Amino acid sequence: MEDKLLRTVLDKFTAKYPNIKVSFEVIASEYAAVMLTRLGSGDAPDLFYVQQGYSQDWIKQGVLAPLDDLAAERGFDASAFYPGFLAPFQADGKTFGYPKDSSILAMQTNDAMLEKASVTPPTPVDELVAAAKKLKEGGVTTPMCFTNEYARAGAFIESFGGGMLNDDVSASAIDSPESKAAIEWYLTQVKDGLALRPKTDIGVDWCGQAFGEQKVAIAFEGNWIGPYMETTFADVKYTVSAIPMKAEKGTLSFTAAYGISPDAKNKDASWVLLSYLTGKEGMQEWVNGGLVLPARSDVDPTSERQKSYAAFAEFA
Repeated sequence: MEDKLLRTVLDKFTAKYPNIKVSFEVIASEYAAVMLTRLGSGDAPDLFYVQQGYSQDWIKQGVLAPLDDLAAERGFDASAFYPGFLAPFQADGKTFGYPKDSSILAMQTNDAMLEKASVTPPTPVDELVAAAKKLKEGGVTTPMCFTNEYARAGAFIESFGGGMLNDDVSASAIDSPESKAAIEWYLTQVKDGLALRPKTDIGVDWCGQAFGEQKVAIAFEGNWIGPYMETTFADVKYTVSAIPMKAEKGTLSFTAAYGISPDAKNKDASWVLLSYLTGKEGMQEWVNGGLVLPARSDVDPTSERQKSYAAFAEFA
């Protein structure tokens, strides 16, 4: 679905810039390993995806060209990017990629199950625990679905005031008192039976499936659950809310950028395409497809579902 949408956006780009020919290549698996090999051998594409998880490693390895001078020369407006989505692609005062979109974790609550238990979507963490207990007392066997990966638990670590890394990304913060308190809290909910894991305990592939099948009343997924629910469980009514907070508002966000190889054979054309895809016009076309959220404040989410997640971008 994403490939099809990107081809549509690229068609609009080539209509606007007919002198630039774009060759679109899909790397089906082991993307990072394949790209590093090709970048090292001089066989890499001029423009390519850069995931936030390994962006800093790629910057250190010198396989991403700095983009600031090009942006300044061409008058590219980078000020509209949400700082949290831009930061993974910056180092030493330079920018090595511009975000193409974003996804944000939030809380999903089953309207009917909460109403039956006389529960409203909780805001602080303490209310979340109280709501889960009330749901369980009302007959909901598994109030919440938790996974044992940082990509979900990390949202609560952020809300407790902790994090994987410190503020300047120079050292680990996972052993901070705040992070430890969040992890202990997270595990306690599983131990107490208020939350269970999808595959191990519930017998489904992921929490979105458990939520759609109404085996749980509360899930913590990103905006990607929206299209899944619409196509698979359209009759299930639910509400999207912020991750319940402890010390501060916080959640996890996910993004990827477009980067340019230092050895790009068509650097100028690559910049034109990059600036289109990550600029206001191209990103709006991309977001209009309904799969992702904008990484820029001047790009509008196009559905109520998108807007409900985009509202949390400022503290992602």
